[in-house]
Amino acid sequence: IQWPFTRYVPIASGFGPRSAPCGGCSSFHDGIDMLPGGGSPIGAIAPGVVTIVGQDSGGYASYGTRVVIAHVINGQRVESLYAHMIAGSPTVTVGQTVTVGQTIGLVGSTGASTGAHLHLGISLDGAFIDPYAWLIANAN
Repeated sequence: IQWPFTRYVPIASGFGPRSAPCGGCSSFHDGIDMLPGGGSPIGAIAPGVVTIVGQDSGGYASYGTRVVIAHVINGQRVESLYAHMIAGSPTVTVGQTVTVGQTIGLVGSTGASTGAHLHLGISLDGAFIDPYAWLIANAN
């Protein structure tokens, strides 16, 4: 398990309640927003199987171009969500097995976004949790 970037990257918005930063943005943030710079490659946090690739069609907030990867970590079902990628940048397909650190796409600003960033979400058994706290506890 590792962070999606191999260098330090500032976090612009943490997990939990917040003032919605844009129209279409939620007042509860279900992930963290990381600022590595637009066009930066995004690495998979753990080995797994890609379950979703493409443009989010809406809901309470738009993730824009996103990738979701299913993992089994310590016997638990974990999903990682990587959102707001540059349209057309995902390098993976649904059903593909990925390795830890494998580039899956590029940081962008698609969907409900105020600028280039990676929205990283982590869910355990279908419920979003704080990705920062989870990565601090689990990343190698």
